[in-house]
Amino acid sequence: MCGIVGVVSGAPVDRGIVEQMRDRLAHRGPDHAGLWRSMDGHVCLGHRRLSIIDLDARSNQPMCSEDGRLVVTFNGEIYNYRSVRARLERTGVRFRTSSDTEVLLEAYREWGAEALDELSGMFAFAIWDTDTRRLFCARDRAGEKPLYYAVVNGTFLFASEIKGLLDWPGFPRRVDYDALIDFLTLGFVADPKSIWRDVRKLPPAHFLTVDLTDQGAAMTSMPRRYWSLPFGVNSQPANGEEIRDTLLRAANEMAIADVPLGTFLSGGVDSSSVTAALSLAGHPVRSFTIGFDAAAYDERPWARQVADRYETAHTERTVQPSDVVSVLDRLMWHYDEPFNDYSCFPTYYLCREARHSITVALSGDGADELFAGYRKYQRLVRRSELGLMLPVGVARTAAAVARRTLPEGHHWRRTLSQYGLHASQMLTDMLCIGFTLPLLRTVARGPLAEALHHYDPHQLVDQILARAAPGDVGLVDAMRRLDFALTLPGDMLVKVDRASMAVSLEVRPLFLHREVMELAARLPADVLVDRRSAKRALKAAVRPWLPDALLDRPKQGFALPLPEWLKGDSAVASAMRRPGESPLISELMDPARLSELTEAHARGTANFTSVVHATFILDQWLKHWMSN
Repeated sequence: MCGIVGVVSGAPVDRGIVEQMRDRLAHRGPDHAGLWRSMDGHVCLGHRRLSIIDLDARSNQPMCSEDGRLVVTFNGEIYNYRSVRARLERTGVRFRTSSDTEVLLEAYREWGAEALDELSGMFAFAIWDTDTRRLFCARDRAGEKPLYYAVVNGTFLFASEIKGLLDWPGFPRRVDYDALIDFLTLGFVADPKSIWRDVRKLPPAHFLTVDLTDQGAAMTSMPRRYWSLPFGVNSQPANGEEIRDTLLRAANEMAIADVPLGTFLSGGVDSSSVTAALSLAGHPVRSFTIGFDAAAYDERPWARQVADRYETAHTERTVQPSDVVSVLDRLMWHYDEPFNDYSCFPTYYLCREARHSITVALSGDGADELFAGYRKYQRLVRRSELGLMLPVGVARTAAAVARRTLPEGHHWRRTLSQYGLHASQMLTDMLCIGFTLPLLRTVARGPLAEALHHYDPHQLVDQILARAAPGDVGLVDAMRRLDFALTLPGDMLVKVDRASMAVSLEVRPLFLHREVMELAARLPADVLVDRRSAKRALKAAVRPWLPDALLDRPKQGFALPLPEWLKGDSAVASAMRRPGESPLISELMDPARLSELTEAHARGTANFTSVVHATFILDQWLKHWMSN
């Protein structure tokens, strides 16, 4: 994996500034630092390389085509580069390297933007065409690899991480309060927003162009979608053999690397399936597991069963409260934006442990979103069934009673209240893992309160569901669409990308292989989930691979025991339970109200884990990024 940066400007670009931007991302690519600057100085591309395929220096980047016309800086892997290369060779293309980078360059020369239709992989890249004076930027289908961009005083900037943009002279650090609402409710900043008003993310499955005109202006196009994954449209069942064969083909293709490779093995269905697929595809496997002393969160015994079955070289590590505190500052720097998924802490330690012996890890990320694996999908089935029997008025009455009689933060108050909402509002509320909107409105003050007058995440949900209304595709497929468009790129993939890149480890999510995604999307909702179990189609397919007891146990999830740690006197509780005392937070949120919520959690009368964590993270982010 790599880090990329670039500048397109109407004035000559200072090479030293771009080198500084590039080297902010040294953790993403410790093996080589490269820079390319156009003859007139108006374009400069930087690259930090983590060598995975073709370790030779000839594959360093930025890479120029043999005739010097095209230059690329590329982060990611093209899994099917060998077959694409063979097609190009049949047309007369001659290659100088064995890398997927050169294949990407020549594919763009041959097919232009349509080259994206031919690629299977994870990527964010920029290609400068010296003839047309056009920069072409693209991001992979699921959003595995990040690409941030900004226009500052007419100059176009891009980078793999926001910190790569902050060194540009005159960069304005203005908070986007709509994005802040996303973070406090959803737990992350949703694409295409970023925490800064002047920075945007290129959305997954999109490309954009930047033209340098004869007058010296950098003209940036609107992002254009090149691929979509329809859920609930043209549903077709797939038998277990087809699912297994697809996973095996994907594992074999994704195992291409010239460095040591392994798997993350949590003990759940997803990571266990990945480990099984890689082993059955004929590859030796090193597996890595994180555990906790709290039995309710510890999946190590299940992971060992899979490791023993497939005879993997297995490594375990236990995460303690002191481990979380020791990396707070480091992860705050790596994540750039406020980020409320506290499983980033065990994910970081998992990546760090794996990096001692491998450079590439296959993971199970994406399976829950694609195959309807979360418990909320079972609740949506129940909601659909209740809708046929329970009048809307009765559901709303029950919701009103729950809100009056149960305290804020009580599980059943939240659950019963959702049943009284319209379908899209219910889906929005299910996505809000931090503050609920009513609660946030009681806490917010200043510019945050002002932003709440005109924005809430329901607007974002309605926009995504404009062509897939719950009434047309059903609640399950509407939520799959939301999870794929929001939760996956905004939460899960950000978590893994930043944690893995912090230790220079490449992670490849097997379920986000193009063929696996397209197969999952066409599965009808009724084969995926019912009121008793979720992820039914995947579990049935991999039953020949995994122990029945593992497949049939309740979903546990890769979670940190933070709810319990915040109640006691652990190092984590000491660090996180006083965010309302910060003067920076007090400009945005009511300290007295925050203290009430924190104390309610400490007493055990409500579960405000995500609220306490989100407020702490926001406070730390403000201190780190608004003052530096």
